[in-house]
Amino acid sequence: MKRLEELGVGRPSTYASIISVILDRGYVRKKGSALVPSFTAFAVVTLLERHFPDLVDYALTARMEDDLDRIASGSADMEPWLSHFYWGASGGPTEPGGDGSQRPGLKALVSDIDGIDARAVNSIPIGVDDEGVEIVARVGRYGPYLQRGDGENGERAGVPDDLAPDDLTVERALELLA
Repeated sequence: MKRLEELGVGRPSTYASIISVILDRGYVRKKGSALVPSFTAFAVVTLLERHFPDLVDYALTARMEDDLDRIASGSADMEPWLSHFYWGASGGPTEPGGDGSQRPGLKALVSDIDGIDARAVNSIPIGVDDEGVEIVARVGRYGPYLQRGDGENGERAGVPDDLAPDDLTVERALELLA
């Protein structure tokens, strides 16, 4: 929350709902007073950073909050702002971006997802074994799993729900794969 405040993102009144959402969606779990990210969180962040960097930009989020405040106070109109955000336009002072640059709209940003390699996005490198074979954690339909090697000869094993990503070492991965 301190970092969000430094970046100008969110407000103290919204932090509880932000935490509630990331807990409900399984992106983090509570361990004492700490929030521990899940493997799903790493996959989602990788997807967003690689393919939608404009949408996860802290400065954009802070500007958007200011714009929405102006809309809420009645000093800006909602419909033109939403139209510019969705369809794209040059950023004026009350438009998404607000810095005068030409920005693609949300529709253009998310309409071409054919080039996204889902396997690459949800692969979290763990390291290599003694034989130089790569071990990765992946997020699958039934939860996170480990894979050593590729193809039909690759070994797989599930990752326990209580294992945090930063606790998954090559040695621990090899134990799970065995």
